[in-house]
Amino acid sequence: LTVTLPYSKEPFGVPANLYIIGTMNTADRSVEALDTALRRRFQFEEIKPDPDQITKNGKLKYVGESDQKIELSKLLETINERIEFLLDRDHQIGHSYFMSVSNEKELMTVFQKNIIPLLQEYFFGDYGKIGLVLGAGFVESEKSDGRKILANFSDDLRNSFEERVIYSLVQFTDDDKGTSSFLQALNKLI
Repeated sequence: LTVTLPYSKEPFGVPANLYIIGTMNTADRSVEALDTALRRRFQFEEIKPDPDQITKNGKLKYVGESDQKIELSKLLETINERIEFLLDRDHQIGHSYFMSVSNEKELMTVFQKNIIPLLQEYFFGDYGKIGLVLGAGFVESEKSDGRKILANFSDDLRNSFEERVIYSLVQFTDDDKGTSSFLQALNKLI
């Protein structure tokens, strides 16, 4: 099929053997108008996260010591089950994050630079929900002492914050001790 371009009046066509393949994350709502326009004009095929790809084609299949080995495909399945339960299936994490990981330190970097920031965005910084996905090894909690922090204003209002729990992310260092702590956190996740 050939069309005439409106300004130059030149013919334009695409060969029949040319396929245009684009990718789009369904969780990215900032391009919703573009997504709608593309859906009207092209065929879409959903490609779900495939943890088996990590086992088949990933550089690293397991992490940890022989007595506490963690299978990366199982790790991804667990995270995605929790995300789907708390949000929806469109926010699941893809297997591509794990494909090029070749050691435990690289996996730790993927968590720190990719997975945790993505979860922070998904849950709007609600570290309690991030803790429900990743577990106590990644998110710490402490009971706040609202009476000492808040101004002397209204006892009723201050009392309502007294039992509040404050969450924070566990920071792993890039040394053997940090890697060991990270592996322990992964064991708690599973």
